[in-house]
Amino acid sequence: MIAKFWGVRGSIPAPPTSKEVKFKMLRLLEQAANHDISTPAKREEFLQTVDEKLLGVLGGNTSCVELRVEDKIFIFDMGSGLRELGQYLINKVGNSESLELHIFIGHTHWDHIQGFPFFLPAYNSKTTINFYHLHPQLKERLDLQQDFRFFPVSLDYMASKRTYNQLQVDSEITIGKVKIKTIELNHPGKAFGYRVEYCGKTFIYASDSEYSNLPPERINKYIDFYKDADLLVFDAPYSFNEELEKINWGHSSALVGIDISVKARVKHLALFHHAPENDDYEVFKLLDTALHYKQRNYPLANLNVFLAREGMEINL
Repeated sequence: MIAKFWGVRGSIPAPPTSKEVKFKMLRLLEQAANHDISTPAKREEFLQTVDEKLLGVLGGNTSCVELRVEDKIFIFDMGSGLRELGQYLINKVGNSESLELHIFIGHTHWDHIQGFPFFLPAYNSKTTINFYHLHPQLKERLDLQQDFRFFPVSLDYMASKRTYNQLQVDSEITIGKVKIKTIELNHPGKAFGYRVEYCGKTFIYASDSEYSNLPPERINKYIDFYKDADLLVFDAPYSFNEELEKINWGHSSALVGIDISVKARVKHLALFHHAPENDDYEVFKLLDTALHYKQRNYPLANLNVFLAREGMEINL
């Protein structure tokens, strides 16, 4: 299984500003002043020493994660990152080849479906899109998003073949050799998580969920669902203080993610759904706090904690 992040922000797209890019460039130039960068090889060598905060950006697109399993393509949520994934698929496959996609919907708040009207494969008659969802009436929700009052192109204009597969909470389905399980998350309007198992490897997508206001039995249910995951994509836009201030907003923090992941024996924890008001430096500060928290409280835990960033691929 190979997971790739196409959108890692939450709530609304938040691309880096010119001011932020300029700041990174100035910091990079300051560091380069003390190095020999006269040749391409030396410049590449210098870049290997640069703090990751200065190299590229975390990304500004909203939630979208691709999971490739053998010849199958699974997509989790359709935030604005779906547009870039669609362009990639068209460039790779072309318009003349058939394409089958399996799209799992975490929930239908705007930041998780807003990319679909711009998803080029959906306009191709050779594309088959299989939707999997736990909310009722997904087609009607997507229809409404592309109502002429809100968007100039209707859902009916999209030439792809589409199926809508209504799933149940705490259920399990199989696609080929891939097993997918569901769980209800704790988010206003309801959200759902997915556990994907294949050949001894486990991927979990659990965006948009709050844990601090739940009784122990609910927490234990999530720990069981996340048990022994190779990769857990976890909703973590908040600092500890923000989490206390925004009770019932339906989001969590890296610290809670670490607590749960250690108990569940998760191997890799991807902090996801970065808040739009936080630039890259603020998000990295949250990571630094999380790493110190892990070292202080779980120094022996075999858990890798990192920030999800656009373009990142993880081979499980």
